[in-house]
Amino acid sequence: MHKQLASAAIVFGLLLQVSQKNTMMVHVPTSQVVSVAQMIARDEGYDIQDQDVYYFDLLTTSDGKPLLPHFTSIGFYINGNIRSAISINDATGQAVDATTCELFDYPDLKSFQEKMIRLSKVKPMSPGELATDIGCKSLKILTASVSRSGK
Repeated sequence: MHKQLASAAIVFGLLLQVSQKNTMMVHVPTSQVVSVAQMIARDEGYDIQDQDVYYFDLLTTSDGKPLLPHFTSIGFYINGNIRSAISINDATGQAVDATTCELFDYPDLKSFQEKMIRLSKVKPMSPGELATDIGCKSLKILTASVSRSGK
């Protein structure tokens, strides 16, 4: 029984190494990440034209590392207060907010995500996998854009 478990662990380790070798992390320019964050803000119902009120900024740890491993994070600010911490997966392009445990799955993000998946050669992560990856029990999946009236 122990030999079978050891063999299974070795095979799993080899499969993991092979899959990691076939996965390419994609560098996304900050301007593209900001563009995705702006799409999300518009989908959330914000008219982000007024740059004195709305702005976006790269979020990192104090030593310049990503807030979340394998994600690029952008803060969406309103009047100097953070509204969302949007984290974009570096391989799949999927966008989440780890503070509110939300998955941004708006239709206008699909072409960016498809491009990222094509370049990185990975499958999209399930909501459960993303939740685990960012430290949430589960994710609220947002799919319908909000009307811009009233915000």
